Amino acid sequence: MTELELYGGGELVPSEDAARWARLAELDQAADEFEPRSENTLRSYASDWTVWERYVAEVGIPLEAGTPGAFLGFVIWRGKGGAAPATIQRNMYGAAVCLRERGVAVHPDGPKKAKKAIDVLARMLAEEGEQRGRGKAPALTMMQLRMMSKALPDTLKGLRDRAILTVGFGMAARRSELANLLARDVVVTEKGLLVHSRYGKTGARSPAIKKGENEWTCAQRAWLAWAAAADLDPDGPGFMRFNRHKMMGPISGQGIGIAVADAAEAVGLVGVTGHSMRAGLATAAREAGHDYKTIAVQGGWAPNSAALHEYLRIVDQWADNATAGIGM
Repeated sequence: MTELELYGGGELVPSEDAARWARLAELDQAADEFEPRSENTLRSYASDWTVWERYVAEVGIPLEAGTPGAFLGFVIWRGKGGAAPATIQRNMYGAAVCLRERGVAVHPDGPKKAKKAIDVLARMLAEEGEQRGRGKAPALTMMQLRMMSKALPDTLKGLRDRAILTVGFGMAARRSELANLLARDVVVTEKGLLVHSRYGKTGARSPAIKKGENEWTCAQRAWLAWAAAADLDPDGPGFMRFNRHKMMGPISGQGIGIAVADAAEAVGLVGVTGHSMRAGLATAAREAGHDYKTIAVQGGWAPNSAALHEYLRIVDQWADNATAGIGM
């Protein structure tokens, strides 16, 4: 007769079955704990935790304090230190995640009350006319993209940066997406480019970029010129980094941002970042009459992305304006 064991709420089951159920319970627990995160997210959480460590050390409270008072004090401490409300909110949520991962029972009222305090700080700063942080990256216009591309020299680095600008704008790329492209991920067709981003914030995607009408903003032309000049290995990086004008290996997401910012600075544009290409495609496409779904698919935005809604609102507020046609 098979040996019996207690399992669950006192139920007798065969020992072999009990082992199987125990293994299943382990898998279920692993599934509950499974939360894949990108390298950027992990770096962000690590940075947020470092800020939290500084905070508790300065105010003299336990490191693993998950109470409402600890979170409210964090907002006040960061606010007095001159941090922007958006930065404080990110730090606060990141610290809460790290605390939970350390087994701390974070009181639900902590982040809630802290968020209300952040809103109060944002309103006070607005009333006082004080702006903290660099703010949102401005959307790159087609005219600005053309200026930046045209100003780049026809050197190997200049050809690379022109390809970064035009391919990045055309696919509304995140910096990490461009940095992680392999040369074979960019497929040249008669109609333009098919770019296979193997992974991203919303998963893999393959946006199509049509041939450009202007020589300085044509992604296909820019990519072909760069790929030929750099003699890219199909299985190697799509974009390389340079050290004193010598190619040294794959570029980083930060390197993408630097290339865009440098090209903007060269033509006198202020505040342009790598994200400006992404915002620029969204606004330019909306101005051209494209609908929300088409733009969301091109840029890999989530169906209800608040960020995309904000980009489109910038355009829509003029296209359908309540003050138009009323005799003002």
